[in-house]
Amino acid sequence: MTSPTPPLVVPPTRRQQVVKLLGRAGWTTGDQVLVSLTNMALSVLVVRSLSQEGWGAFSVAFAVYSLVIGGSRALINQPLVVRYTGEGDDRFFEAARASAGAGILLGAAAGIVTAAVGIFTTGASGPSLIVIGLLLPGLLLQDLWRLTFIAEGRPARAVSIDAIWAVTQLVVAGVIIATQNASATNFLLGWGLTALLSGVIGGRMFGGGPRLRSAMAWMAQQKDLTKYYLASFLSVLGANQATILLIAAIGSPIIVGELRGAQVVLGPLNLIGYALSAFAMPEVARRGLRGRKALAVGLALSAVMVAAQLAYGLVVLSIPDSWGELAFKQNWDGARGVLGASLVGLVAIGAGFGASTLLVALGFAKQTFWTNLVLGPALIVFGLVGLQMGGAYGAALGLSLAQCVVTPIQWIMVIRLMRRHGTGTDLD
Repeated sequence: MTSPTPPLVVPPTRRQQVVKLLGRAGWTTGDQVLVSLTNMALSVLVVRSLSQEGWGAFSVAFAVYSLVIGGSRALINQPLVVRYTGEGDDRFFEAARASAGAGILLGAAAGIVTAAVGIFTTGASGPSLIVIGLLLPGLLLQDLWRLTFIAEGRPARAVSIDAIWAVTQLVVAGVIIATQNASATNFLLGWGLTALLSGVIGGRMFGGGPRLRSAMAWMAQQKDLTKYYLASFLSVLGANQATILLIAAIGSPIIVGELRGAQVVLGPLNLIGYALSAFAMPEVARRGLRGRKALAVGLALSAVMVAAQLAYGLVVLSIPDSWGELAFKQNWDGARGVLGASLVGLVAIGAGFGASTLLVALGFAKQTFWTNLVLGPALIVFGLVGLQMGGAYGAALGLSLAQCVVTPIQWIMVIRLMRRHGTGTDLD
């Protein structure tokens, strides 16, 4: 007997590849649009319902969340994308479950520290820190599942769990307002508990929950990458959020609320950046781009970011005060005062966006660290000096000027690396 002829596998055509790529890009962009609009809607609801002190307390808790979520992405998600994207379904599946377990452990450790600090913090910020500390494991779990779906090439599932979180958190916020129980802690509780619900559903959709037992062993296997990613994170996002917390301590939580208000107004720009990063990083890692082709992709990414930032910036700077007051009420004046200074920093980030994406996606962890080494101290020094010289506006401008310092360094490093590593592969 002759063995059956195996089925003929026809490779996808160039057009089919492009259509599939555009489909992933569309779902990834849609997910980031959903997340950013939800964050903006929740922030508007909160800022309209709380006093300046209450909004400041909520903003301090959100700064802690941003700090921890940034650490999670640097230590857990980036190694998953760089090392396991395109490595086969079984290997990625086990790595993703272990990384989700690592996220829970990181959230628990950070939560204990945050809650302990909250116990000894006076004013409205103390209870907010305690609450966000308790909620961090669930928040990290939700974020890791959505990023895992995007890295796996199934961004539609990321949209699903983010849609669940969006609807539930806004419904809970509406109930809090309708029952006249508006407070920073209540809003944080509703936001964090609905994230946990979304994260649990995400695990069910993935087909396997977090693996706590293998989490530490998996993290140990990534130490050659994470030691540089951690250092880069601490010198950039860590320093940024640490500066915000220092501004709250040295200045006041009200100033943090003003800076956060400007971030909310400029939120759609972050939407574009997050969408491009979430899509481009696994795609570049999967193809292993090098040389001129990599530089062309990086320049295109930066061009998109800068063009979008300048166009949107001109629009928001011309918003009538009556419109801003309609959304932010008494908190609009503070946010409006730092918009221009904050926009400068976002444009600088956009100019370096393509270079930073290439460095991370192609596994240049050590080089990423060195390009960011200057930025961390600059954020702290420029931000705090600006605070002393010009209050909220000075702090915003200082943070932005620190971003301007690192952009040329990123591009110089990328150009040198691409010259050294040849022409690389095509976008096939």
